[in-house]
Amino acid sequence: MRELSTKERGIFKTRIANALLSSDNIRDILLGDVSELSEIDLITKFKEHVKSHLFIDETIKDTDTFIFYDVIMPRLRPQTKSFQILLYAICHRDILENYSKEGFYGNRADILSEMIEETLLDSSIVKKFGIGDLQLDNVDIYNSTTFYGIIMSFEGKNFR
Repeated sequence: MRELSTKERGIFKTRIANALLSSDNIRDILLGDVSELSEIDLITKFKEHVKSHLFIDETIKDTDTFIFYDVIMPRLRPQTKSFQILLYAICHRDILENYSKEGFYGNRADILSEMIEETLLDSSIVKKFGIGDLQLDNVDIYNSTTFYGIIMSFEGKNFR
């Protein structure tokens, strides 16, 4: 029996969150040193910075770094369906220029977007998102009064 498309959205969101949480680099840029945290405290703190929705206005007030994402299924054909992952990698403007990590380039938002791309397109992760490869389709700029970041759009296909 095939997965219902709306159920699969939730499954994909869980896979995205788990992939992001599994990245040492992403945990570092979002949370700093987590070596003293229990697994439960780590997950709780991580969820304060990673949200499975795109409602940003008035959601965050802290001078910090965040990831917001959602899954869209714009084309549902008889045999296949297309899906998009929209992901916002944002940070407060006051900390935009105060992060660096060897091997990564640009400001904090640029570095975070590179870490996200590296994580989601990893071969062990990408195979969990349907048929074929998950691809980064578009990169844009998120700019608000207090937050700046990168909007990333990933595309993939799956059987219906």
